[in-house]
Amino acid sequence: MEMECIATTVKNGASSLKGEHNQEREWSELPPDMLHLVSKRLPDLTDFARFRAVCKNWRSEAPLSDLPSQFPWLLSSSITAKNQLQLYSLSHDKFQTMSVPECHGKELMGPSRKYVFASDQTCSSLALFNPLTSEEVPLPPIDLDWCFPISTSQNCTDYIAICGGKTESKVQTLGLCRPGDDKWTVIRKALEGCLMIYHKRMFFVYSPETRTTEVVQVKSGVIVTTVPPPPTKLNCLVESCGELLGISCNRSLDRDGDCKIYRLNCEGKNCKWVKISSIGDQMLFLDGGQGFSISASGSIQSERNCIFYLGSHELIKFDGVSTTYYLSKYDIEGRSWEKISLPSMKKPGWFLPSH
Repeated sequence: MEMECIATTVKNGASSLKGEHNQEREWSELPPDMLHLVSKRLPDLTDFARFRAVCKNWRSEAPLSDLPSQFPWLLSSSITAKNQLQLYSLSHDKFQTMSVPECHGKELMGPSRKYVFASDQTCSSLALFNPLTSEEVPLPPIDLDWCFPISTSQNCTDYIAICGGKTESKVQTLGLCRPGDDKWTVIRKALEGCLMIYHKRMFFVYSPETRTTEVVQVKSGVIVTTVPPPPTKLNCLVESCGELLGISCNRSLDRDGDCKIYRLNCEGKNCKWVKISSIGDQMLFLDGGQGFSISASGSIQSERNCIFYLGSHELIKFDGVSTTYYLSKYDIEGRSWEKISLPSMKKPGWFLPSH
């Protein structure tokens, strides 16, 4: 919702609150309940910030601790400028460019909530980083040539899980730590091409070759159980409302396909993938083999039971490989795709801003 629409909504509300002498109240004197109701229906932090800037009363009824439900943004490094980040708002179809010197020499990786995973080229400098506040939470270094996160951090007390490896090695590393730890808990195994996620204090590793899912203990690397293959090949593992979902989306830049969703049901060590037809009031935001889930409420309630799929397409040229990114929305109930216009970005990833 743009601020002009918000102003109209509030003005109409003010018109209905005329006193005995048919005089409108000042906007700054609107009832707190009305102000809070309006602030909770702002789908974007840009609108929320502008709402809070109107006056003290409006700011007090829109505390940072009670942010409205909102769409995630797409975060990427600037294509043309160093030390700059671009945040793309789906609800506004607009870019915001920020100068962030702290991100120099680091790759920021998502998908993430509040903090993105920041790494230099050799994983010798790792951190959680909040692009909005420039807050940096250091993580212990690890002796790897490359690494990426396999957990979606929500705050700086959560466990952080990564996968990484050495350039010449066929064995990869799964690592786990908390901010403040002096080292990573690691296990090593062959993981090439696998989907991985840290969930309920276990590593879940899905092999596209066998289509089985291994449930692995973090400290010992022991395989607790192996989940039989689901009916179709998975291409994403994501946590939603405390449950592990496996997503099978047949989607490409120029071809639509169906999406199937499976929930992992476990009774002790007996686990199986069970197909589900709805995710209720949730929305899934997928990026490659990872993603996260948020609740659709307030102004984004209409997007419930949908999947937002961020994909890439590589084109081989004479001067190298060119990668383009595309965005689509899948309506689970209607079983239909909708293409969403996406501007040119440099390796974008989902980022859910919060206070």
